[in-house]
This record gives sequence, C-alpha cells and structure tokens, in this order.
Amino acid sequence: MIKHGPDKTCLVNLVQSLIALEVGASVDIARKLNEKEMPPKCILAACEAAMMEISELYDSGEYFIASLIMAGEIMNRVIKLVSPRIEARVKRQYKGRVVIGTVRGEIHCLGKNIAGALLTAYGFEVEDLGVDVPSSRYVECARDLKPDLVGLSVLLSSCFHSLEDTVTALRELRGDASAPAILISGAQVTSALKDYYRADYYAATVFDTVRLCESLAQSRRRPA
Repeated sequence: MIKHGPDKTCLVNLVQSLIALEVGASVDIARKLNEKEMPPKCILAACEAAMMEISELYDSGEYFIASLIMAGEIMNRVIKLVSPRIEARVKRQYKGRVVIGTVRGEIHCLGKNIAGALLTAYGFEVEDLGVDVPSSRYVECARDLKPDLVGLSVLLSSCFHSLEDTVTALRELRGDASAPAILISGAQVTSALKDYYRADYYAATVFDTVRLCESLAQSRRRPA
C-alpha cells in the first residue's frame, strides 16, 4: 500500500503509467521521485504493484508478449535510476553468490535480467548464464562457483522438460547438501510445479526472488 503523503499521487501515477506501458511518462515520474529522495523501496513497490497488474492482464489475454517486453524495458530503466541509491543504503558486505539463467529452449529473459540487476544492487554477486542454457552448464557453474542459490527461469510450458532435467542434475550434484538452493520462476511457475519438479523454492515475481535471497542471506548470518 502506498502511504507517502504529498508524494502518494506521484506513486499512484507511476503505477498507472507503467500499467499503461507509457515509457516516457513512467521513467520521468520515477526520476522525479528519485530526485525528491523518495526511498527506492517505495518506488520499486509501486513498480511491483504495476507489474503484478500487467501479469494479470497477460494471463487474461488482454496483454501479449510485446507488452511484457515493454514493461520489462521500463523496469530496467527505473532500476538504473534507483540502483545507485540502493547501493548507498545497503551495506556493501558480501551477501552471497547467485547463478541465474533461462533453461534450454527458453529465450525470454525479462524477469531474469530484472532480478539480476536488483540482486546486484542489493549486494549479491550474480553470475548470469544468459538464455537457452543446458543443464550441463548449470551443473558446471554450480560445481565451480559454489553459489548459494541457482535460479532457473522459464516462461514457456514447452520448456518444462528442460526445467525438470536441470533441477534433477543440480540435485544429483549437491547430494545431501543444502546448497545450492534451487529456485524456479516464471509466469506459469507455481508452488505445485515446484513440488513436482523437486525444486526448493519458486518465485512468483522478481521481487520475490530478491526477498528470498535476502532471507537466505540473513539465515546464514544468524548464529547457530
């Protein structure tokens, strides 16, 4: 919920402009809020609200892939605006290493790219493997880099078999160990799919991915 007095209208306008896919207006509003030193988390919360609505419009058939691409471009620009202030507010201690990519056969990368940018801004070391990544590449990076989490992104249901292959390969690599944690995400990914493919976590939004990684980092820092 947006609760910031005189700037509430600007935040509401940001949500509405992003939903309407108005690139110039959205970025201009975000820039003005940033210059007024509105907390970055408030700006990003407004963007999250808009992205959730856009996702619902996509699910209902009112928006199409082109709309998601446009929304992703707006989000990338907003993140670039607020990232320096996020980095200034966040203690720049090492929080952990995350490997991300889209599975074999999948070329959509909007969510992955946004999640990577946000995680980097919040102090995580991110290894982005790109798109159409085979399970062997994930296993290689997990073995060599020893990340805390591997994030697998998939949008097309036709690529779920690749998702299953990759989760299976990563589970075989780690054996009885708890790391790396395996996260799956994408517009059609659900808790049920997470359980079916035996991943550890799923994220409905890129913001959920960031919150999960923050939570895992905090858990690691707590004394036993």
